[in-house]
Amino acid sequence: MLPVQYEAYGLRWLSQFPLPELQIVQGGADLDPSTVDVYIQVADLKTRWNEWDVGRENFVARDGSLFFRIEDIGLFFMEQGNRIIVSPEPGADNKKVRLFILGTCMAVIMMQRGILPLHGSAVVIDGWAYAFVGHSGAGKSTLSAALASRGFPLLTDDVVALTWDAGGRAIVSPGYPQQKLWQPSLDGFGMKEQDYATVHAEITKYAIPVQHYFHDRPVPLAAVFELDPKPEEMLKPVQMKEVAGLERLHMLCSHTFRSGLVSRQGLAQWLFETVSRLSAGIEVFRITRSGSDFTAFEMADRITEYARKGVYTGQ
Repeated sequence: MLPVQYEAYGLRWLSQFPLPELQIVQGGADLDPSTVDVYIQVADLKTRWNEWDVGRENFVARDGSLFFRIEDIGLFFMEQGNRIIVSPEPGADNKKVRLFILGTCMAVIMMQRGILPLHGSAVVIDGWAYAFVGHSGAGKSTLSAALASRGFPLLTDDVVALTWDAGGRAIVSPGYPQQKLWQPSLDGFGMKEQDYATVHAEITKYAIPVQHYFHDRPVPLAAVFELDPKPEEMLKPVQMKEVAGLERLHMLCSHTFRSGLVSRQGLAQWLFETVSRLSAGIEVFRITRSGSDFTAFEMADRITEYARKGVYTGQ
């Protein structure tokens, strides 16, 4: 098939591999190739993998490139921040291949280009982006969905791509119009699983199209909230506390998307300097909730209250 030009995370991607989750750049074949930032190609990488002689390693970085292998899925190669080569295994589930392209591959490309990818979601409230980070299952997408239901559009889900404008403000670029929610979140929102496709056949995580409440322009970042669920503790009110000093640096580093690949690529100093710059210009909070009750709407109220109080002025 002819390659298709997509846009996501502030970049244009020309891909030989279909990525239906992404927004297509209007203009098709008439688009200027010079506007492409990253090329995504499909090719047989087995010979190159063998030449690299990586032994038992599944991830290896050399000379500005990162190469990795996922069993039964394929080989993936990213180089110099401008090219991804994908080599799917015969019979591999295309949904799984896309998960790695849209997640790990794109995050590595961002790192190579100096774009900070945080593992989280973000919404827009009164012209500012509010990002939610946390470990898998912490409720990032669920909180974003709760805020979207209150009229605050989704800016990105899963990866928060950060750059800086000429005035030194951190800027969040839009991702793509889809959220991924687990079954308990669908239940909490009263959504029916039969109305949505699973992310892939082996898990009960659903792809939710959100075109009608997706914000497709970059927005300055006001604050980052770490979600820290404690389901084993007795039920208490939702707590929100500011994170300060070195703790916020550690927190932001730990929630960099695929943070384990940073030092592997020799980018540890870049990450520290970038996170230090980010920390100096935004507010950082930790939100804790206990028990197993569905608290997304209560948390959404706390976020909205904070944003609407004008605590953050952008000064």
